Amino acid sequence: MTLVYDNKFLIKNHWNYMYYSKGNWERIEGVATEQDYLNLGMDDISRIPESAWSQLEGEVELCYYTDDPAKTEVSFNIETEPFTLAEEWEDKEIKIIEYTDDPNQAESMITIETEPFTLYDELGDTVDVLYYTDDPSKTSAELNITANYSPLDELEGDFDVVTWTNDEEVIAGNRDMSLTYNALPFEQIIVQPTDIELYGDLKKLVASKIVASRTEGTIRLVASFDSGLTWKTYRFDKWVTLDFQNTTLFKRKGMSVETLSMIPEQDLTGLTRVAYYLDNSEHYENSYVLDQLKMVVDAPRQTVEVQHMALQILNTTATIKLTFTGNKLQGILDDADKGKVKYRVLLNGQSYYPADGEFTRLLPSPFKIEINIDERKFLFGKENKLKVEFQDYWGSVDSREFSFVGTYSGLMFMDESGDFLSDTFGGILKQLDYEVIIAGQTTLTKKVKLINQLGYAVDHVYLEMDKKFQTSGVEVQLSRQADPFLPIDYLTYGLMEPEESVDFYVRIATDIHAKPDPNGIFEMKVKADRV
Repeated sequence: MTLVYDNKFLIKNHWNYMYYSKGNWERIEGVATEQDYLNLGMDDISRIPESAWSQLEGEVELCYYTDDPAKTEVSFNIETEPFTLAEEWEDKEIKIIEYTDDPNQAESMITIETEPFTLYDELGDTVDVLYYTDDPSKTSAELNITANYSPLDELEGDFDVVTWTNDEEVIAGNRDMSLTYNALPFEQIIVQPTDIELYGDLKKLVASKIVASRTEGTIRLVASFDSGLTWKTYRFDKWVTLDFQNTTLFKRKGMSVETLSMIPEQDLTGLTRVAYYLDNSEHYENSYVLDQLKMVVDAPRQTVEVQHMALQILNTTATIKLTFTGNKLQGILDDADKGKVKYRVLLNGQSYYPADGEFTRLLPSPFKIEINIDERKFLFGKENKLKVEFQDYWGSVDSREFSFVGTYSGLMFMDESGDFLSDTFGGILKQLDYEVIIAGQTTLTKKVKLINQLGYAVDHVYLEMDKKFQTSGVEVQLSRQADPFLPIDYLTYGLMEPEESVDFYVRIATDIHAKPDPNGIFEMKVKADRV
């Protein structure tokens, strides 16, 4: 008799428990009870569309309910937009916690690379200096500070300078008095008043600076794509909207000259204006001058003007090289004319990428294609057709099509009959069943195959039993061979090419005092390094 256990899901967002039904999020009043999970809980959250997930803001908790007494944990596979730790940790306090069992280590050193800053940036305009000494003869302390300071700094707003002289030449009006002073200009924002005139595709922006002293001042830049209505800065390989009227924010998050010069061509499309932030530190003698901002445009200028001409364009159709292994589509889309290209991917006649069925925007060639094919969208165990249609700048269309049998990807376990034991995400498909085991006996040996279906070679393959499923008096043993069976705690293998497999053997040994367990299970896990 097979027991069927309930497995239900609810979503928690802003202290509300919710479930997705008929295209809408439905809220449960109060704290969800066991009956709420049984009556309203969802069986499968993978069917919730991306548009529904995007409606949730802030922290989202996945709440899982089961009445299976043997299940102690559950794992989820979550797809997100690509991000970096720098984006996640920006403007947040980061604590680094270190553990060591070295009794001789008394301290640790951590080296952190940051954007340049000064103590004035961190401490502000005022700071308290605390002094401690255990010298009983010390009654006072002195602090000498070298700073770029003038008593005039204490005056706020405009002021007049009044002078007195007994110089007869000046009194008679034969000679004028003069006052020489050095001052620091206020921080300023300079906005380009008109759009940049372009006569072709903008390939690069190059800004050059003049530094007149050892210590540099500050210059930051932002760009506009809508004639100055909104402004953006380039951070973490993407454009981010910025309130450039906020000078503190402009100074901290605006682009440096070096960042502006490194922006790739495809991210400069549509740029119309540039704004600048200039400031010299009041604490140092420094200066910063922007020499020029140069635009690199792939277009002829000042050429002969022709009023009547017939042109015959000789176009070479774009080419593509593709491979499909481990459910990954990889390749290079190129154009011998060095023109721009675009493409789309169809799976079994249906649009896959982009999802709307249209071609991608025009991209610079050669363009590298890397797309993971979701195994939930192809026919499993059957023939599938994958088609890539591509087009050059002039509209010449070509395509490549190939067939594949839908299967799992990863380092996969198979039994002697060729059946998969788990899926791509580690879900159990079939158990290696040893049936009833009598205490004190050792089971028969079962062969298991490990096959590389990742689509690329791996090395340093390490295979072992999951320790958290160990039971007293019961030992799951591994061996490279069946006869003689030589039990070891773990197995290691070297280089494994795509589709290469290795066989190993598993048995269970018990002692006479082993306690009965009607639902005894064990799990294997494997890890490897990509070559």
